[in-house]
Amino acid sequence: MNKHLFQGLVCGGLFAAAITWIAASDVIAEGGFALLASAVFGLAAGLCIGGLIVANFAMLAVEEKGKKEAVAHRAAEAPAAA
Repeated sequence: MNKHLFQGLVCGGLFAAAITWIAASDVIAEGGFALLASAVFGLAAGLCIGGLIVANFAMLAVEEKGKKEAVAHRAAEAPAAA
């Protein structure tokens, strides 16, 4: 489960950084409050979408854990050969 959470955080963080850079790169020449507003808006949008990516990876980890437990539970209930 930790592997999926780490991958989700890395993927979501990269996505958030890319969105922030794209939003801020348009107004670098203007500077000032326009740059600040674009950077903040890009960061907010990136964190929202990045959070959804992390949540998706976390749901994947929980689903895989449930499947492993179900398989282990079935194997434990198998009748012993006499």
